[in-house]
This record gives sequence, C-alpha cells and structure tokens, in this order.
Amino acid sequence: MMIDEQELFPASEAAPRLRSDIPESELATEIGKEPDADLHGDPDDPEPERSATEAAGVSNWRVAKCLLTLRAQINHIAPSRNKKSDGTIGDPSHQSRASDHNPWVRDGVNGVVTAMDVTHSPDQGCDGSALAAAIRDAKDPRVKYIIWNRRIANASPVGGAPAWGWRTYTGSNPHNHHIHISVKPEKASYDSEAAWTLPSSLGPLPDA
Repeated sequence: MMIDEQELFPASEAAPRLRSDIPESELATEIGKEPDADLHGDPDDPEPERSATEAAGVSNWRVAKCLLTLRAQINHIAPSRNKKSDGTIGDPSHQSRASDHNPWVRDGVNGVVTAMDVTHSPDQGCDGSALAAAIRDAKDPRVKYIIWNRRIANASPVGGAPAWGWRTYTGSNPHNHHIHISVKPEKASYDSEAAWTLPSSLGPLPDA
C-alpha cells in the first residue's frame, strides 16, 4: 500500500532523543523481571545474542526509519486502531538484557532501536494475522524476523525451517496481543524509508 509522502512520519519522530526521554507511546513493555524473561528474540538464531552492555553507553536514541514508515502506513490503513501494546524502545527489563528493543545499533553517537510491536486490534482494523501475512508474503529484505501468535518467521533459514517459514515460538510471551517486527542492523535496511507492501485493509483474514 502506497501513501503520499506528506502522510509519512513527521521528522520529529526520527530525531534522536535523550536516553531519559522515553514517551509512553514508544515504550515496549509486557516483559517479566525474571532472569529468563521473554526478550522477543529468536531462540534459534545462529547469530550471537547482543550484549545488554552494547546499548548501555548510548545517551541518545531513535527508532529505525523503516519502522516509522511501517507504523505510518499501518496508522493510515487503520486510523482508529488500538495501540495499547505498541512499543519500540524497551522498558527497564529490556534495557538490562539483550533485545532489539534496546538501541544497541550505533549510528554515529546515537543508538537505533530496530524492533517494534504493533497491537493486535482486529475490531479496529489491524489484525495481527493479516499484518504478519502481508510482511511474510512480501519478504521485505529489511526484516530480520517477525513473531506472532506463538510462531516466529525469520528472513533466513533458521532452526531447520526455510526462510520465512513459521516455527514454534518458545518465548514465554505468546505474542497474541501484538506482532513483533525486528529489522536488520545495517543502515541501508533500518533507515530505508521505502514504502512497505501492505494491503488496503488489515482486517481479519477470511479463515481467521
């Protein structure tokens, strides 16, 4: 789905913020404080986990521009959607451990958050199954993986599953209240503002 350039995210959303400046609308929560709490990661990813200390020294942070573009398009398609479980930068539980919700990707002096949660709100026009299907079908090269409804799909072959194939997600959070999208840590991916391929409606799928 294409939208006019004027309807993309405002420049202020992409501007770096102080680490202490975390708007409630950007805070990714729904994570426990226990040592093995779900960090929205890919348990089968062969890449080593990022250390929480990689983001510890970041004083400024911002959200990846490709995720801001995706959010703007979703908001355009479903302007009345529920945003209760939306979030980008992690809460204190995320910040103490490895997670793409931490601004561990460095762009100069700024840290970049490369993960976003989008609330499942089928009654308000944003069904998680429809959004997950759209992202998987498009095979957008910016995506690292998506988590939705107890399943995870990685853009690369992982854990015996082919690229974009669903696997069982073993994290403690079933992700049936929101879909999690992580994007790749290369600047050409995370800061691409190219429009995402989305349908004109994100309503419930016929068999949902």
